[in-house]
Amino acid sequence: MKEFGIYTGLRAALFAVCLGVLWVVLHTWLSIWPIALLALVVSSILSIFVLRAARDRLAGTIDTRAQKISSRLERARSAEDDD
Repeated sequence: MKEFGIYTGLRAALFAVCLGVLWVVLHTWLSIWPIALLALVVSSILSIFVLRAARDRLAGTIDTRAQKISSRLERARSAEDDD
């Protein structure tokens, strides 16, 4: 799934940007672990708004694949009932 790779890459890039900005701003006061944790929280919140389009495309792809699988299962089930 191409959309999954794109969304995951965008999430990682957003985290890296947040980590970089927070490192530049806070590295004199905090060590890397609190900064990384803060970057994780900030990037998670930002991803809700910034990555909405990519997440919607991913959800659409997942929904389409789930519908195809469901219809295949239903056809197999009805073919089994006919026998």
